[in-house]
Amino acid sequence: MKKIALITGASRGIGAATARHFAQQGYTVIINYNNSADKAKALQTELLQCGYDAHLYQADVSNPQQVADMFNYVAKYFRHLDVLVNNAGVWRGGLVQDVSLDDYNTVMDTNARGVFLCCKHALPLLSQGQNPTVVNVSSIWGVQGASCESVYCMSKFAVVGLSVSLAEEWSTSKINVNCVCPPMVQTDMCSGYTQEEIDEFCLASGTKLYTPSQVAQCIFQLATNGTSGVVEQLK
Repeated sequence: MKKIALITGASRGIGAATARHFAQQGYTVIINYNNSADKAKALQTELLQCGYDAHLYQADVSNPQQVADMFNYVAKYFRHLDVLVNNAGVWRGGLVQDVSLDDYNTVMDTNARGVFLCCKHALPLLSQGQNPTVVNVSSIWGVQGASCESVYCMSKFAVVGLSVSLAEEWSTSKINVNCVCPPMVQTDMCSGYTQEEIDEFCLASGTKLYTPSQVAQCIFQLATNGTSGVVEQLK
């Protein structure tokens, strides 16, 4: 039985690199995307041309009905799920007094509720998988606070908390749940920083700048090494 991996927010950045990595390792990959249809289709075409098995599914992970429909699709066409990577996320920054309620809701609904909804609906399919694993993508801001990052930090702390809780809750079901917390990564989310700002951040936090492919390799290891309850803080 071929292994199936669903990666949310997989049209670009860490998600796209993760889809590539799993495909290269022989997985059928389901590329979830929300707004970036052209990039998602380009990624699927790239993988298909390389002889890999890749499928697209558009869904906003903050939308309960769309998430339910996505996992119904997986159940109908694949019947099981071996790996779920909850990568979809958005960022809004600013001083707490300047953050609008709309921005707050956007971040929390996507970054926190989205992970919760995907885990909730994935459970029956993971129960049918081979050594099933969930890897949730948090952030360095999921383990430490930062000025002008209050809402984003809240959402990513929530991802860590959910991961640790589900690792214990699902232990009897033999479903592993792990979490990765990257520092700064070369993605669109960090494109607004200057090289000087990146260097200062890496020095202050004792980390290095990661590529999406490097994070994808870590995600794959967490998905396949048989561990559970790990919160991997990349340095």
